[in-house]
Order: sequence, then C-alpha cells, then structure tokens
Amino acid sequence: MKSYTKKIILFFLLISGFSCQDQLEEEIFSQLSPESLFTTESGATSVLNGAYAYAHRSGAVESWAPFFMGGMTAGEIWGAGGSIESLWVNLIEFTWDSNHSQIQSMWTVYFNAVRNANIVLDNIDNDSFSPEFIAQTTAEANFIRGWAYSELYNLFGAVPLYKTSSDSPLQPRATEAEVTSFIEQELQQAAAVLPLEARAFGRATKGAALGVLCKYYMNTNQWQNAASISKQIMDLGYYGLEADYYDVFNINNEENKEIIWSMTKVSTGASQQLNALVFPPDYPRPYPNNGVFAARTYLFDEFVNSFEETDSRSSLIITEYVSTASGATVPGLGVNRSFPYKYEFDPNAVGSQAGNDFPIVRYADILLSRAEALNELSGPSQEAIDLINEVRVRANATPLTLSGFDQESLRDAILQERAWEFYFEGKRREDLIRQGRFISDAIARGKNAQPFHVLFPIPQVELDASDLIQQNVGY
Repeated sequence: MKSYTKKIILFFLLISGFSCQDQLEEEIFSQLSPESLFTTESGATSVLNGAYAYAHRSGAVESWAPFFMGGMTAGEIWGAGGSIESLWVNLIEFTWDSNHSQIQSMWTVYFNAVRNANIVLDNIDNDSFSPEFIAQTTAEANFIRGWAYSELYNLFGAVPLYKTSSDSPLQPRATEAEVTSFIEQELQQAAAVLPLEARAFGRATKGAALGVLCKYYMNTNQWQNAASISKQIMDLGYYGLEADYYDVFNINNEENKEIIWSMTKVSTGASQQLNALVFPPDYPRPYPNNGVFAARTYLFDEFVNSFEETDSRSSLIITEYVSTASGATVPGLGVNRSFPYKYEFDPNAVGSQAGNDFPIVRYADILLSRAEALNELSGPSQEAIDLINEVRVRANATPLTLSGFDQESLRDAILQERAWEFYFEGKRREDLIRQGRFISDAIARGKNAQPFHVLFPIPQVELDASDLIQQNVGY
C-alpha cells in the first residue's frame, strides 16, 4: 500500500537480532564502518526510516494509545470490555499512575525516534554524500526530533534532552526553557529546508514542520506565533479542505490535500488496531478478514445529540446496528453507546491489523487554530468567523455571524466546533488544557481531577533506571 512504510518494515527485519548460532556466524554485510556509521546514502536512509517508524508510532499500542489518553481523560469517549478495560477505567476516572502501560509506550516510542534521529544527525556529514542529500536528511531528522519532543512535552512536560547519540542515557530532566526552545529550533530549521512535497508519502514536508510548530504554539498559548504560522501555512496555497468530510478519512484517499501530517500505516507490518478496540464481536463487519477484540469504544449521547441535524460530520457515528449473533437491533443512542466510525474497516486488514492512516494535523485544524489565536489576541473578528465558517460550510452546518459574540462566547464556540470537527482524533485533552477547562470539566463530570493531572507521570521504569529523573508533581 505504501512503499515507504514497507521499507521501514524491511529495515527492522534486517536489523533484528537472531537466536540461531549458525545465523550469528554468517558473514554480515553492514552499513556500519569504523570511519563512518554510514557508508552509503541508502544506509543513512535506512536509519532515518527507523526514526520515521517510531515517529509514526510503530507498534499496536503506540498507534492507538493517544486516542484513549486524549479522549477518555477529556470525557469525549468511554470504553468497556476485554483485558484493556482496567487501563481505560484509570484514564476515565483519573486514577492512572506511573505504571500505566499505555503511558509507558508513548514515552518509549518517541524517545526511540529521537535516538535514531540523533544517530543520523551525528553521522550525516560524509564526503561521499551529495550536499542535497545531507541537507534533506538533516531537515527530516530535525523534524522527527521536533515532533517527538513536542509530543513528549505535551504528555509529560519537560523531559531529558538527548541532542547527540553519544549523550549518556542517564540524563536529568531539562528545564522548561531548554525543552521548549529545542522544539521550536528543530521545527523552524526543518521548515526552512524541507520541500512542499514529500520525497515519499509519509515523510516530512515544510507543511508538516509548520503544522506541528503551529500546534506547539497553540498548546503553549503563544497566540501571536500561532496566528503567524497558521497564516504562513494557508499562504503556501498547497492545502485545502476536502469537499466531503468522509473523504478526509477515506482509506482510498489518504494522500488528500487536507492532510498535513499523518501517521502512515499498513495492514501487514506497521499496522494499527483501533477499530478492533471500537466495535463488538457481533457488529456486522463488511469484510470477513476484519477482526475485533472484546473491548468497545463509545461516544456519549450528549455529544451525539449536539450536532445540527444537517451536519455531515455526525454521519460517521454509528447509533445502532443489527447484531450478527441475535439478528436484533442493538441501540447505541439513548444508552451512551454510539460508535465513532471515522476509520472505516480496511478491506485489506489482517484480522485486527488495519492500514488506515491517522491524521495528526489537518488543514481544518489550521483554520480553526488561526481563528482561536485571533480571538485570543483581539477578540471576535470577521476573519475569525470566516475561518470557522469554512469548516462549518463543508459540514453543511449553519454559518456563524459575527454579531452577538464576545471573546469568551467565541472561545466557547471554537472549542465546541473543535469537538464536532475532531472527535476521536485524540485532540480533546490538549484542547481543554489549552483553554483551562481540562480539570474543571472533569470535576463537573464527578472525577477526582487535580491540577497536576494536566501532565501524565514519568513512567516508573524510567525512575527505577535513573535517580536523576524527578517525577511530575502529584504522582
């Protein structure tokens, strides 16, 4: 499906260890040499592909954990069933701790991406490589580090900074200023060099670097910077909204111009298992090769009922189904059990493993981010309303008018618009944190949420490995 991701899979097969003695004694042809880690450009690209694999959240848990960490903690979704239920209850009830396996998986995968990117950057200066290759590869590695650290910062706050492959693995947490400065620097450097069109689907571009930078500025309340970067992305003239909301997520339309940065997946290898954690075993799956688990993921009635009747975004919500086991209609709406269905069943799935890409930064996000930033800077404006209406008109929702809004009411309207536009995309937690609503909304839902819950704990295994790392306050 995607040649780039297949190359990543091949790379990991090539570097995997073997347990057979005869295999260990075979002559090994390596890209490594005493003089330089890489002897060819293809060798450097292989290690960069490894960095991309981690940056694209390789591994089943790593691919879907952010949807539940971002949605369940924000009260957007809930779930039940299967062996995963206890982990979900921790997220829903604000009882997670430093041993939560999904939290650990996110720490590990992003630091693995940083490690591989550092290896590339430390060894890319090779006289046998073309200047163009060095510049492009360096920019891509910078992007991967910027992306990974922006995600780590979002989840954990200031974390250890590893800038070279020779850094000691035992590092204390960097300061807030050091981490935020590094994120900004990496993404700015990458955006200055990366092309508008990717070398291959799934690789970094100028738009991806600017998009991640824009989201970083938004989530750190740097409104002027966010407004400027969002306008810069719009002025590229390269991205736009899909005419049909469904087509944003259509598995046969994954390279559409609304997608600025996404996690690329294939069903054989670097797959994801999200739908297997959404639908029950008696749900009528369209293809016999689609597998599901015992766990189910649900939307709340209050949210499902909040859509305007004409809003096409609600069409990707399943409110009832006919059971393949009993033949009876199973209601979802009315019992808080509607299913989100943005990621359709993959016809090429291998059991629970599917190849749907996950959008991370969409053009709709840039439009709504600019509207939010403008409102935070100077209150309601016609430009902000027009940006929101671009998204609403695509969804067949009634356009807003400027009259009657003050800064606070428009802030609420934008937050609600983001709920409708980005449900089940893993964004709700950061949206609520950014607007100071994450804890208060959780308390209103009856959760024992405390101010320190805006960050997740440093995984316990990391604390056990090094007494240099301090745990986040409250854990």
